[in-house]
Amino acid sequence: MRRVPHRRHRRPLPPHATSRAAVAADQRVNDRGQAIVEFALVLPTLLVVALAMVLVAELGVARLALQHATAEAARAGALTNDDEQIRGTLAATVAPLAPERVTSAIAPPQDEPPRNRDPRGSMLTVNASYTLPVPLGFVGLPRLVVTASASRRIEWMP
Repeated sequence: MRRVPHRRHRRPLPPHATSRAAVAADQRVNDRGQAIVEFALVLPTLLVVALAMVLVAELGVARLALQHATAEAARAGALTNDDEQIRGTLAATVAPLAPERVTSAIAPPQDEPPRNRDPRGSMLTVNASYTLPVPLGFVGLPRLVVTASASRRIEWMP
């Protein structure tokens, strides 16, 4: 059993305090500043983690949107064998992304074999890339580039 010290063995009160409750209240007031300092030290780390989570989410959305757009563009190319139609479909289906940041390449080009004479059955590949803007670019993060590719056999007959 722990022995409670007698009242006369306790430390004396400071001269300005009238009771132990006043001393405890003074300590509570002084501890409030410590919590603010700790919060100020942790806040930048929390903000960087939150921004990183948003960036990873944006990266995932960009990858899914670009993959869907290249698949639709390759499908349009398989049905029409027209490069302008392929680029138009790619620009129209890349919806949540900025179309001006999307670059595309079609292989093989429309006027080269096997797409120029009898293209039916030959492979058409649509490649696209998107440069993702990084909100903390001043920190030294590299530019993030998302790429996607889709291939289809051409069904169009001249």
